[in-house]
Amino acid sequence: MARAAKPPLALILLFSVAIVGGCGKESYCNVPVGDATCQIDPNSPLYPGLNTMSGYEYLIGGYQGVVVVRTAWEEFAAYECTCPYDRGLLEMDEGYGNLVLRCPECGSQFSTFGDGFPLDGSLTSCPLYQYNTFYDGRLLYISNY
Repeated sequence: MARAAKPPLALILLFSVAIVGGCGKESYCNVPVGDATCQIDPNSPLYPGLNTMSGYEYLIGGYQGVVVVRTAWEEFAAYECTCPYDRGLLEMDEGYGNLVLRCPECGSQFSTFGDGFPLDGSLTSCPLYQYNTFYDGRLLYISNY
C-alpha cells in the first residue's frame, strides 16, 4: 500500500496564515450606490450647513442618501450614507467636534475628514463610498463618475 505524502511545511504555514488573516475585519467593500448626480449652490440659503467650514448637509440621492461636507472653503466631500459593513443607514453624529457618520446597527463610525475611513472600534476596514465632487467657485457638482 502506498503511503500518502505529507504536505510541505510551507504549504501548511501559508494555509494557516490565510485562515487567521481572514478573521476579524472585513476587507471586501460591497457598498451599493445609486445615482447621486446633481449640482447645488453651496452658498445658497437652501443649504445653510454648507455656508460654514466643516458644515454639512444631507441630500436625497445615491443609495440611501448623500452627506456633503465642506472640508475647506473651496473643497467638498460627498459620502454615501450606507454602512460598508452591514448596509445600514448611517446617522450623523457631531459629538467629536467634526461630523462622524455612525451605523446604529453595527456601531461602526466613519470620519468625514479623512476620506471616510472607519474609526477605531469599527467592524469594517472599508471606507465609506465617496462620490466625486467638483466646485467651480459657484456651483458644486456631485456625481458617480
